[in-house]
Amino acid sequence: MKTSKLMRATVVTGMTLAAIGSMPLAHAEASTGTANKSMMVSCPNDGHLSRNYTCSSLSSGDLYHRKYTNNRASTWYTKNDGSSITARVGYNRAGSTSWSGWFSQSSGTTKTGNWSSVSYCSSTVGLLQVRGQQTFQTPLADCS
Repeated sequence: MKTSKLMRATVVTGMTLAAIGSMPLAHAEASTGTANKSMMVSCPNDGHLSRNYTCSSLSSGDLYHRKYTNNRASTWYTKNDGSSITARVGYNRAGSTSWSGWFSQSSGTTKTGNWSSVSYCSSTVGLLQVRGQQTFQTPLADCS
């Protein structure tokens, strides 16, 4: 009986760790090409959090871009201060750009765009286009 409970606990723990390991770090899924809230980590000075995970610190927040081994990509913007903006997030690969829909964003919120069929080893950059301003980007995310 004791061995059975130990084996079951080990299996459940292993499955839980496998599920956690397969999930994007600090990221909430949204449907493809939509904007939604998510959470993230602080952006380092060089803009590289890990392989295929980059960011840029902007004056009012941080822009993140990450690619996953299941050929999905996400770009998200955390707005820390300043007035509300109308913006969209996206990514660029080899001159081709994909965007989320436009959204309004106020201070203290995060908006995310997710895309599928983005080759894990293709070089991409995350984008934030702010209406009436400019387009911001992350450093290049690739396999190296």
